Amino acid sequence: MSGIVIRAGEPHTIRTRGITLLRSGHREIRRLKRADHTPSIHGNKVWNSSFLIMDHLTRQKVPASQHLMDIGCGWGPLSIFAAKRFGCRVTAVDADPDVFPYLALHAEINKVQVTQETLKFEKLTKARLADVDIIAGADICFWDELTPVLYNLIRRALRAGVQQIIIADPGRSPFYALAERCENAGLDARVVERRTQTPKSLSADLLIINN
Repeated sequence: MSGIVIRAGEPHTIRTRGITLLRSGHREIRRLKRADHTPSIHGNKVWNSSFLIMDHLTRQKVPASQHLMDIGCGWGPLSIFAAKRFGCRVTAVDADPDVFPYLALHAEINKVQVTQETLKFEKLTKARLADVDIIAGADICFWDELTPVLYNLIRRALRAGVQQIIIADPGRSPFYALAERCENAGLDARVVERRTQTPKSLSADLLIINN
């Protein structure tokens, strides 16, 4: 992949928030697919809720000294954005190793470094989260069985000292069940609606949990 150049106006590209992302029809994405890198857990495109987390982090102004972990990272748009915009340390985590060639491609195009780890949510232990400041995840609560898994992860993260957890979703019922469970448990949790017009008209709800 060395020396890949993405030109302005090139088809199947998204340029937004200071980063360049590739759509599934882009020649480099097609090349990876031909090489038999086929994600199996919905890591097959850039998911839109990522952009609303990017906007939230921009308003918050993440210090370069912080460590952000992008869980269920997929192709890594959120990881790429955080590394480029804030210069902070970023770890991208996904259960599916086949997403990482796509993340590596985006990291190369955007000239950033992102640490990659193949782990399920259940394997993110308190010890592994001890040096993480922010956990973020977009479109990761799409099955009912993920609600308790993510709730337990949130509790471990808070005990490990993670300062903030942000999960974005366009409105699936497992996500709202997760938010309700966090609120009922007395966590410092709130759901806020966010909208944007770039790269197109989008909306999502953000579950924001502060420690």
